[in-house]
Amino acid sequence: LRCAFAYAKTVTLGPTNWPKTNKIMSRNRRIGCSMSGLAQFLSHRGLSELKKWCDEGYACVKSADSDMSRYFGINRSMKATSIKPSGTVSLLAGATPGMHFPESRFYKRRVRMSRDSELLAGLKEANFFTEKCAYDDDTVVVEIPVDVGRGVKTLDEVGLWEQMSFAAFLQKHWADNQVSCTVTFDVEKEGDQLESALEYFQYQLKGISFLPRIKSGAYAQMPYEAISEAQYRDEIKRLKRVDFAKKTCAVRAVEEVPDKFCDSEGCSFSGMREVGKR
Repeated sequence: LRCAFAYAKTVTLGPTNWPKTNKIMSRNRRIGCSMSGLAQFLSHRGLSELKKWCDEGYACVKSADSDMSRYFGINRSMKATSIKPSGTVSLLAGATPGMHFPESRFYKRRVRMSRDSELLAGLKEANFFTEKCAYDDDTVVVEIPVDVGRGVKTLDEVGLWEQMSFAAFLQKHWADNQVSCTVTFDVEKEGDQLESALEYFQYQLKGISFLPRIKSGAYAQMPYEAISEAQYRDEIKRLKRVDFAKKTCAVRAVEEVPDKFCDSEGCSFSGMREVGKR
């Protein structure tokens, strides 16, 4: 954790091309050491153990900040911890993203990348399903079958209030910055509770997003789609080892294309189905 903090703090020492930004960065030294795989941790080790890890980890970050700031002769970070969405990094580690609970134990994870990405040839050769993005002709969507393991709570078992309570817990015990949380809710059972939930948690959260859970999906090519164990086994059987030596274009930096999703600022795609009068 100290190494992660040291890296993030060191990044703030590098100037940008904008003097205004440099002035603010020098004053605030704002960074965000995040945690991920929290749904798995919570299911396997419980909330009390997570609180202990959060409290001890936060103390470690503050101690590291004090030491490094004194060593470099710079301001301490006004904010140093966060819970980010963590899609790609979590995928690499086989962890659930940020604080979010999985759609189900078995699901399809859709990842978006440029149609010119040099990774595509290897993925297609390994039989991963790919298709053109419904919202952008220059983007390709790749489907990855995932098993989060036994015993992990899924969205079928976690309601709106529990998700918001977990976000508030992390805001209190870990995150200086806003906890990134998109609460998935049942439109018929919980749709009329949104106003009450927002009123109740307004002094415990810095921001929150909501996504209606609709059987057909709130929009095309959702990042997560629940599948059965049989479907997962079938998908895994046809996959081969990926060979990323195959390229579809000249070697260049791979640019990640973010998920089309909603955050606290709004929605990053067009054409989302209206739910009620949202």
